[in-house]
Amino acid sequence: MTSRFTIDEKALLTKFQSGDRLAFDKIFTLYHSSLVFFANRLLLNIGMEISKDIVLDIFLKLYDRREGFETLSNIKAFLYISVRNSCIKVIDKEKVHQKRFDLYTKNFDEFERNVLDIIIQTEVYTELYHAIDLLPEQYRLIMSKIVNGETAKEISEELGIPVSTINTQKSRAISLLKKSLSGAGIALLMIYS
Repeated sequence: MTSRFTIDEKALLTKFQSGDRLAFDKIFTLYHSSLVFFANRLLLNIGMEISKDIVLDIFLKLYDRREGFETLSNIKAFLYISVRNSCIKVIDKEKVHQKRFDLYTKNFDEFERNVLDIIIQTEVYTELYHAIDLLPEQYRLIMSKIVNGETAKEISEELGIPVSTINTQKSRAISLLKKSLSGAGIALLMIYS
């Protein structure tokens, strides 16, 4: 003997498999609110809107695969398993975001100090380069090369000037720079002395 529910289920499933919109709506109505509740419980505090979006996406997948289901139980299992898997993906993404945020906040003070140090260093270098630009031409040329990391010997070979002349002009340039630089600029200048 066949029950009325079995006949209705078979008819609903047949219509659903053929793409009938009313059959899809009935299946949607049958499971939607339960799946949203399920997703929301799995996601804890992430948000109801995300739960609803997940469920809608799963129903779209269900519709695309409608021909492969033989019973409503298969559909129900597919829906719950798919929602669970999607929730796990969302939770994993949230964990990654949380780790990044935690790392950022943990290192924020250090990062801010580094940024401030770099700003100060940049300002001091700017002051030094501006002061070097105001030097007489030969001093400016020598100090620019020194600040860029060249040695007196390299500058001597490049310009065809004795090393002693390079060192003398460097000393005179430093003496002139000391008069025009702030304390921080002078401290930086001492690195090149």
